[in-house]
Amino acid sequence: MSRSSDGAGAPRGPAGPLLSYPLDYVFKVIGLAGEDFADHVRGLLAAAGLTPLEVTVRPSSQGKYHSVSIEVRLVREEERQAVYRALAGDARVVYYL
Repeated sequence: MSRSSDGAGAPRGPAGPLLSYPLDYVFKVIGLAGEDFADHVRGLLAAAGLTPLEVTVRPSSQGKYHSVSIEVRLVREEERQAVYRALAGDARVVYYL
């Protein structure tokens, strides 16, 4: 199956957009371990106008990194794109999905 973008960044399948709004969406963010890393990620989402529904923090096996999963309610694609822009521009974020 071929997937492409609709120009606004939303993934598309053969029948149209793969995401249908509103929806609950989980952002996964990995960064260097620190007591405040989860709060830092929450702040990035809050700056995009989103309130976390659920937050899960998992340390890596060696303890060097923290993986933070944050579930939020998205109403439109622009919210999702705003979060990804914030994550891409943040020095503390090593990787995100």
